[in-house]
Amino acid sequence: MSWLLGLSEPVALLIGGVAVSLAFGSGCLLGGSLACFAVAAVASFLAVIPHELAHRNTARRMGCWSRYVLSPIGLLVTLATSLPFVPVKFVMPGFTLVSPLTYDREELRRIDGLVSLAGPLYNIVVSIVSVSILQLAPGLVGPLLVSLLYNVGYVNAWVALFNLLPVPPLDGSKVLRWKPVVYLVVIAVSALLYFFYFTW
Repeated sequence: MSWLLGLSEPVALLIGGVAVSLAFGSGCLLGGSLACFAVAAVASFLAVIPHELAHRNTARRMGCWSRYVLSPIGLLVTLATSLPFVPVKFVMPGFTLVSPLTYDREELRRIDGLVSLAGPLYNIVVSIVSVSILQLAPGLVGPLLVSLLYNVGYVNAWVALFNLLPVPPLDGSKVLRWKPVVYLVVIAVSALLYFFYFTW
């Protein structure tokens, strides 16, 4: 499956989005509900693709070469968690390559930390916006929009929390190495958001 690494970035992002959609929406397909799957797919695409683009764009703004590629093993693991009896969804179909133009160790750590933080930070913001709308304006949104907002918030909260686990090569390990206090804040916020959606 090494050919996956040679795919263009848009195609890689599309495949990654589909894989995560299956992870979160396979139960809908097995239940015969295309509308349910569509909601899960929209939530998945809104969580994963901007997450990776946040990594890439942050790296580029810091003078690095960067692009998204699929991970053959990560893609298989993500698809494996689409099985309905697998309770934990692994969201790791690919990763963002970053090639800095410096050899300074402190600067490399800063770049690594900021680039790694950008993706989960996007997910946290989207999750907070979703829960705010659900809590502050419940009467202004219909059932379909409530379902969409819930799923967008839930998937984004989980993607943030999963990626912030302090386990290499996940984002959390790099943020923790860069700024432990920043790491503790974002992991706590993402955990609270996930707990809110999980107990909704």
